[in-house]
Amino acid sequence: MVLRIYNSLTRTKEAFTAPRGSSVKFFVCGPTVYDYVHLGHARTYLAFDMITRYLGFLGYNVTYLMNITDVADRIIQKGDELKKDPLQLAREYESAFLEDMKALGITNVAAYERASEYMPQIIAQIKSLVDIGVAYETETGVYFEVRKFPKFGQLSGQIQEELGLRRLELCSSKKNPEDFSLWRKHDSGLRWDSPWGQGRPGWHVEDTAISMTRFGETYDLHGGASELVFPHHEAEIAQAEALSGKAPFVRFWLHTGLLSIKGRKMSKSLGNMIRIRDTLREYAPADLRYYFASIHYRDTVSISDLALKRARNHLKALQKNYNSFHFLQPGTGASKAERMNFLRRAESEFTRHMDDDFNTARALRVLTDLARKLSLLARTGRGIDQKSKDEIDQRFRRMADVFGILS
Repeated sequence: MVLRIYNSLTRTKEAFTAPRGSSVKFFVCGPTVYDYVHLGHARTYLAFDMITRYLGFLGYNVTYLMNITDVADRIIQKGDELKKDPLQLAREYESAFLEDMKALGITNVAAYERASEYMPQIIAQIKSLVDIGVAYETETGVYFEVRKFPKFGQLSGQIQEELGLRRLELCSSKKNPEDFSLWRKHDSGLRWDSPWGQGRPGWHVEDTAISMTRFGETYDLHGGASELVFPHHEAEIAQAEALSGKAPFVRFWLHTGLLSIKGRKMSKSLGNMIRIRDTLREYAPADLRYYFASIHYRDTVSISDLALKRARNHLKALQKNYNSFHFLQPGTGASKAERMNFLRRAESEFTRHMDDDFNTARALRVLTDLARKLSLLARTGRGIDQKSKDEIDQRFRRMADVFGILS
């Protein structure tokens, strides 16, 4: 079966046609490091970790890149409140973020790239956008003129008339309400020199500069939470395709569903943020991994203690069933053909579900059912020779490793 991925750009599942064994470039939007990361981040980053693991399962060589937004007004404001240098503050929260990622078992990110370390590339991209006539300078900064890029709105499904009603940033010097900043002029605080005076970049161009520097003008996969579709990812497409003249900038756009608590979106303003590190004091990383794997990555997640406790119990049952087989003493009994048939069927079902837009929820049920069958094999006393046992063990763990739920 061919891997099919839901592409937010076309709103359809499309075949991923890259040959097995080839290189895949995958960029994911990382956090703005002005606070500790929360379960909403865990939901997104665990989903893309499992997707990356499955691509590896299929034989792809994935280069997984994530940015660190360490230049942002929120960081500067937090630094002012705490009387700390904003970049130093960003480093502290970045360090905490990396600790949380490691604790969750997310270890296959090839590089975390800071926006502050790409300032020459950011400025060069902005200058090019001005030179080709899709950006303009005002007394407050440099802005991308959305009307100069007719495809703006394609990712979020909006037409030009609707975009005119969406004021992206409050600024009286812009030509149009929908135009977004590439560079904001500042004469104090965190700032860099540029052809337009001192200031700092807009959010959207930071990611484009990083991904295009590392991956080139076009690449395979770009992921993020669904709330980033507009305006962030929309702006990335506009900047990149205006610069290169090539489309699509990214072949597949993947977006995770939002996380809510008691039906309300997790939000700092609502005071219902749950930090990853706080949750890990009560639940094991594997509990969280199992829970999020049990829900399709595009679905909305409504998290609760009850849901996490159920996930923990289900995981314990799966691990107990697997261990009863794993520690089984080799012997003789059921024919190898019989044993391998149910294993092959499970592998076929597992890949069929994962090939259907990374349906971890259904694939996890296949793995759970296989663990029960292996436990039954152990309990009934039907022996198994060492070679067959090792092969089944290895193939089971290979599937389980996609979810990262076995130690």
